Amino acid sequence: MSAEIHPTVIIDSSAIIEEGVKIHPYVVIGANTKISSGTEIFPQAYLEHCEIGKNCKISSGAVIGTPPQDISYKGEPTKVIIGDGCLIREHVTINRASGDGNTTQVGNECMLMTGAHIAHNCKVGNNVVIANIALIAGHITIGDYAFIGGSTVFHQFVRIGEMAIIGGFTGSRQDLPPYAKIDGRPGRVVGINSIGLKRRGVTLEERTVIKKAFNFLWFSDLNTNQAIEKIREELPSNRYTENLIDFMLTSKRGVTKLSGKQDVEID
Repeated sequence: MSAEIHPTVIIDSSAIIEEGVKIHPYVVIGANTKISSGTEIFPQAYLEHCEIGKNCKISSGAVIGTPPQDISYKGEPTKVIIGDGCLIREHVTINRASGDGNTTQVGNECMLMTGAHIAHNCKVGNNVVIANIALIAGHITIGDYAFIGGSTVFHQFVRIGEMAIIGGFTGSRQDLPPYAKIDGRPGRVVGINSIGLKRRGVTLEERTVIKKAFNFLWFSDLNTNQAIEKIREELPSNRYTENLIDFMLTSKRGVTKLSGKQDVEID
């Protein structure tokens, strides 16, 4: 099945358009772009220096692969890589990376809602949802199945752990842990993302252990090292607690130690 391309579409000679792609009116496909099969691009989107996976939908006004908003960028070759099955809504912007050969990446099956911004050198995992007008600064890493609420803002180099849920209007200059519910500005841990964990098949027993680990780390008088020692001594090990400990120990910006009332409803 050949690509279906409206005659008003402008396509650079270096672009690769696979079979089964559908491109609506007034789209611009710039240099060094590859569009994989099954993807549909809606009117007036602009793409350059990017690779788009299979079966994606890119809505009107989305802009992907344009130069980073980084004063150190000197035109070196970089790009954006988007995985399969992503939904990119109206006016989303995703900048290509800075630094020769680097990439900005979005994983498979992600949903980026209207007006979200993904800056240069970000690494967004699989099945991530980023809500309207979320501002993801440069070099941020977001783990699989994270949910980022609307009108949120994060400092460059922040990490957001897997299966975390971030409430709307949250802001953070520090890393935000996996499996957490985060709310407020600055972001505070208000409990575990129990609904998200359950949806991902995490058992009640495993969720109970995660909650106890959170109690040591955020809802006690223990410092981080003491809390980790307690987790290792008193709780059965599983992949979630080990990932949580590794996340705490490998942080370069520091993980937020702020906490608030548990079980605040932000799902």
